[in-house]
Amino acid sequence: MKFSVSSSLFTVLLASLLGGALHAADFPPYDGTKERDAFWEFYNKKVLAGLQNQEKELPAQIAKETDAVAKADLEAQLTATRERLQHPEYFTFAKPEDIPTDLKWENGMDEPEIGDANAKKGGTMRQYILSFPPTLRILGENGNSSFRGYQYDDVEMALINLHPETGHVIPCIAKEWAVSPDNRTVYFRLDPEATFSDGTPITADDFFTQFYMQLSEYPKNPFGNQWYAENYANITRYDEHTLSISLTEPKPLAPYYVSTTPLSSRFYSEFGPDFEQRYQWRCRPTAGAYVIHEEDIHFGRSVTLSRVKDWWAKDKKFYRNRYNVDHIVYRVVRLQEKVLELFRQGELDVEQLMMGIPEYWYEKLEIPEVFNGYIHKAKFYNIWPGSEAGLWLNLAMPPLNNKEIRLGLCYATNYQKVIDFDLRGDFQRLNTFSQGFPLIGDPPIKARPFDVQIAREHFAKAGYTKQGNDGVLINDKGERLSLTILHRKSEIVQKVMQRLKEEAIKCGLEYKLEGMDSTAYFQKVTQKKHQLASVAFSVTPPIPDHYQGWHSKDAFMEDGKTPRPNTNNLCSFADPRMDKFCEDERHATTIEAIRVASWGADQIIHDEAPWIPAYEQNYYRVAYWRWVQWPAKTFNVAISELPMSSHVHWIDEDVKRETEAAMRSGKTFPETDLVFDQNLKSGGTK
Repeated sequence: MKFSVSSSLFTVLLASLLGGALHAADFPPYDGTKERDAFWEFYNKKVLAGLQNQEKELPAQIAKETDAVAKADLEAQLTATRERLQHPEYFTFAKPEDIPTDLKWENGMDEPEIGDANAKKGGTMRQYILSFPPTLRILGENGNSSFRGYQYDDVEMALINLHPETGHVIPCIAKEWAVSPDNRTVYFRLDPEATFSDGTPITADDFFTQFYMQLSEYPKNPFGNQWYAENYANITRYDEHTLSISLTEPKPLAPYYVSTTPLSSRFYSEFGPDFEQRYQWRCRPTAGAYVIHEEDIHFGRSVTLSRVKDWWAKDKKFYRNRYNVDHIVYRVVRLQEKVLELFRQGELDVEQLMMGIPEYWYEKLEIPEVFNGYIHKAKFYNIWPGSEAGLWLNLAMPPLNNKEIRLGLCYATNYQKVIDFDLRGDFQRLNTFSQGFPLIGDPPIKARPFDVQIAREHFAKAGYTKQGNDGVLINDKGERLSLTILHRKSEIVQKVMQRLKEEAIKCGLEYKLEGMDSTAYFQKVTQKKHQLASVAFSVTPPIPDHYQGWHSKDAFMEDGKTPRPNTNNLCSFADPRMDKFCEDERHATTIEAIRVASWGADQIIHDEAPWIPAYEQNYYRVAYWRWVQWPAKTFNVAISELPMSSHVHWIDEDVKRETEAAMRSGKTFPETDLVFDQNLKSGGTK
């Protein structure tokens, strides 16, 4: 099905050439609501046709299959297909009386409060980013940039959420939910008070809009296209405040799996073929506590998030003590070495990213502002898997398609020395891709150690047997064993990369280093234009997701040679065995099945060596001016990735005035170095 729209390509091109940002007035009027409404019927027919084709084709495949395990899988697919054909509609519009009457509704209100009742509202939190975001969109090209977490993941509201201390389900936009007996469908009753930041009520239609935009071909959104098509079987609207979402297969933690955020039907009424350009810098209305106003976008300099006035959830149990500051200013500081200088000057309120660098934590914070108690230090232990940090090898780039080369790189990449010397033992070696998930445990796999002899043996098997005058191995064609690592340009990353380079030459390997600012680096990586890339993807509990990073669907274009851009399969890795584990993990109905699939996927990653694991830590460190406050006794957020991400902190303006006066008069306060350890359930000062 094709949809048409009058093109605004000339407007887009002109603005691009002039280097300006496009505003709503720069585009011709367009109403995409009829197209959206037509999509429900179009997609239902598409799903039905796909299921009918599967029912027709699978018996022939089963008849030809000789492997018993593969035949059983195909038979299971046929059974599932026939079950779905009984109710093939993906988008359904029903009535309240169609809701099952025997459901057990839950509301999660017996979970503990989050944050501190003594938290004060107000103030401005000044933070920094290393490069200006490439877009404010959360869908389409560059929509998954590092800024997405600040403006979306950390602050937006979904149907439900997981309590950041207990891990149990708590209400968000849905005030109640119920799970069907077969663990496939979750029913939601929306909070009637829920509104977007522009005052528009949030209804079931806004979740339909989320599904529509994710499934559309307009954004460059291969992950969303696949996720929504393959994991969800149906979304049903019963009335404006009641809906259900069904999975294609039963899942443990079903409410978590189906939980999604609303996208304003009103705001995205112009969604169409030019979506990525039209909405590049438009400030979307949010369901969460913060919104970006157009006047607060200062291109190349800063972006400010402002707390929504009369936010609908401001008095709700799990949110009333969070999202306390009025404004969060993200200032662009392109040179990371300037961050500490700005922080010491009081231009930044908190520094968390650089505090993982031992040199900063142990030496560069030996400053009067810390000794005099104006700046505090804190270390937070958390319950969170380590990031998927390491070197991602692009197998579409020779000689990385040679397994012997990849194995040699594993032994020639000395992350342990980085940990021992550059990171001063504060980190641990990461062993596997899905390490640190408590529900499934860690597979019995160890990262390959640095070993010159073994590295050279693997390189020799790949034909690199001679050594040049510069110490780099050469093959019979005269090709040098020289590879380039793409990395983010920052002080600690550059230091780590230099160490890897110095150690690799001992094995006859030359690592060339290509450092770029965050935005350019991210774009090049997702376009698969790297040989090796140093990337640390953040991880979201409670279970791993190998599918988006390792399934062959995201490896190559239809020609089987050109790497598929804008996917998380950074290694261009395609292996049918991995596909099976990825699919089993995604379709698993028990925690044990997830464990088997995840461990199997990790074993293939280890054996085939497309990814070299780096390091992880079970805590994070932060330095902050004493007017930044945390919940009493304990940080109160065990399942957290960074100290600011759960927004339980606040700014105390009285303490700020007191501190500024003390600095002028020479008054000092006790030096403070806090440790927040969830295992101890208390914070301590040392």
